[in-house]
Amino acid sequence: MSELKEKIAYLQGLAEGIQLDKESKEGKLFNAVIDVLDEIAVAIDGVSNNQLEMQSYLEAIDEDLGDVEDDLYGDEEFDYEGDDECDQNCCEECSCNYVEVACPNCHDLLQLDSCMLEDNDVTEITCPNCNEIIYVNEDTLAMKEDKKE
Repeated sequence: MSELKEKIAYLQGLAEGIQLDKESKEGKLFNAVIDVLDEIAVAIDGVSNNQLEMQSYLEAIDEDLGDVEDDLYGDEEFDYEGDDECDQNCCEECSCNYVEVACPNCHDLLQLDSCMLEDNDVTEITCPNCNEIIYVNEDTLAMKEDKKE
C-alpha cells in the first residue's frame, strides 16, 4: 500500500516540478486527477485495514468453533457424510433410508427416517415449519384404540 502512496506523491512532485499553471485547464485537470488518486489510495488503505481486522476476527471465530467442536465431539473426527447405520438403533441391523416428503400444507420438503415411519411408537409426525400433521401411522392408532376398548 505504501508503494501506491509513494507513486502518488511522486506524481504530485512531478506536477509541481514542471511548474504547471494551476489555473490553466491542463493544470486543473492534472491536480484533480492526482487528488482523486490520493483519495482512492486512502480508501484502498482503509479497505485493506478492515480486511485484515476481519481476517483476524474470522480466525478467532474459527479457533473458538474448533474448541466447541472438540467439546461436543471429543477427539473423534466428526463424520459429516453420515453413517450407514441408524443413530436411533430403532431396529436390528438397521440401515435406515431417508424418505423425502413434501408437507401438504406449506410444501416444505422434509427428510424422514424410514424406520421412523415404521416405528409403532410414532403415531403421527408434524411438519416443523407449519406444525401441521404430515403423517399418521394408522396401524399404531388402531392398536391404541383397541387397547382403550
